[in-house]
Amino acid sequence: MKDENIHIGKLFGEIIKYWKVYIPVGIICLIVAIVFILVTPKEWGITARMQLRSETEGMMSELKMLKGSGLASMLGGGGGGGVTTEDEIGIMLARRNLSQVIAETDMQLQTKRRVGWKKQSLYKKEVPVDYIFPTSFLDTLVYPINIKLSVDANKKATATLKSKYFKTIKIKNQPLPVVLNTSVGTITIQEKEGVSGAYKLQTKLVPLQKVYEELEKTLIIKPLETISDLMVVYIQWENREQGKDLINAVMRVYNDYSRAVKTQEAEINADFVREKLNGISTELTILEEQIEQYKKVNEIPDLAIYGEAIMMGYEEVDKSLLETQTNLRMMDYVLEYVKHPDNQYSAVPLIEGTGEKAIEIYNTLVLERMRLLQTAEPSNPAVLLVNEQLAEQRKMLTEAITTARQGVVIALSELNKKNTQYNNIIYKLPTQEREYIELKRQQKLKETMFMYLLQKLQEKELANAPDELAARIIDPAYSSAKHEFPKGLFVLIIAFVIACAISLSIIAVKMAGTVTKCE
Repeated sequence: MKDENIHIGKLFGEIIKYWKVYIPVGIICLIVAIVFILVTPKEWGITARMQLRSETEGMMSELKMLKGSGLASMLGGGGGGGVTTEDEIGIMLARRNLSQVIAETDMQLQTKRRVGWKKQSLYKKEVPVDYIFPTSFLDTLVYPINIKLSVDANKKATATLKSKYFKTIKIKNQPLPVVLNTSVGTITIQEKEGVSGAYKLQTKLVPLQKVYEELEKTLIIKPLETISDLMVVYIQWENREQGKDLINAVMRVYNDYSRAVKTQEAEINADFVREKLNGISTELTILEEQIEQYKKVNEIPDLAIYGEAIMMGYEEVDKSLLETQTNLRMMDYVLEYVKHPDNQYSAVPLIEGTGEKAIEIYNTLVLERMRLLQTAEPSNPAVLLVNEQLAEQRKMLTEAITTARQGVVIALSELNKKNTQYNNIIYKLPTQEREYIELKRQQKLKETMFMYLLQKLQEKELANAPDELAARIIDPAYSSAKHEFPKGLFVLIIAFVIACAISLSIIAVKMAGTVTKCE
């Protein structure tokens, strides 16, 4: 009867017989692992931490205090929702922002020098030569350019250039600086001051798009916890100084971009205010000249004689009338601004009583469209969707302002009725006095609107304060104490696993062949 049981001891004994298989395989795998560790450049973990700031922090909190006075609502500092972590990470990784980081940290210019078995990555001051290119040379590269440079003790350079752009270019024993004329531009190699001795370099000029795609995959930006405004920025990088500069540049460029967007949004409101302020200022100047001329022609005495003719009730009604007329005028300005075709995708200034929530939603969509256009074309489906939402929201906004305006018109009508009753007292005064009071009333209305608009510009300066950052840097970039790649123990474990797998496969094939022969 055939024994179908597996005898572990016997099987193990059979495997021991094949030591000539797994010992050489193990030695080979061990040698490969050691060579890999010795040849592979070390990479370090570079980490930084920052805290995203909500829109209500910093100077924006001061704007909220100003809003309590009822005069700051037009600037548009509130509403619009809080910071969305995913959106902010997308902004940090946007091509526009990362391209600026790449340019600042010379990531397109990858220079290495062999040190022992390894190729050491050099960065800025560590590179003994400067590569000088025409303007926008690196921005227009489509294919990489490889440069092998060797400089002897006599400062004679030997170089080889390879690229798909042109046939291989070689120079030999030429004094520095060296000028290399290629079909895509002139490359000048110039030695830095204070460099001595001979050296060999390998430099690769990498296209911007390729560097961006690799950096986007390598750079890790994530919340410290699932729901948190604390962010961790991490990258594994060969040159520690370049890695730290890279991480710091990512955070600084993000802050600069966010500040620019906020400034642009505030400028939209400020331009609107300046335009109206200039108009009111001109009207006020003309009116003051008319009053001065009127007083000279009609020889009107001091204004105090007219105060006795106006009762306390008239002053109260006149004050309310001025405020309502100002509010109505501002509504007309905003309604005209919304309907103008040039302002189709511009933020709308906020004003009390015109459906502030609808304006905040509209401005949020405008800002979202601005952000999308940083990384997408106008024909992108996401941009088209926001355009449709803006069109619908603009209709609702126009209806809301029109409805609110009708309410103000009704209130103004009631105030005019009350004002008419008090005007009967004024009609008893001489014609010259009555005309003079009417001019002074118009002057007061213009002054009220002038001060109202002037305060908007002051609030705009607060909104554009230099310390209004999107992210507070908690920890600037710092390097790990030990390199994170390659990890020697991990490489050896993998080598052991591979050696076992290969050895067992060979042994299994041989044992299967032996069994077949026996049968």
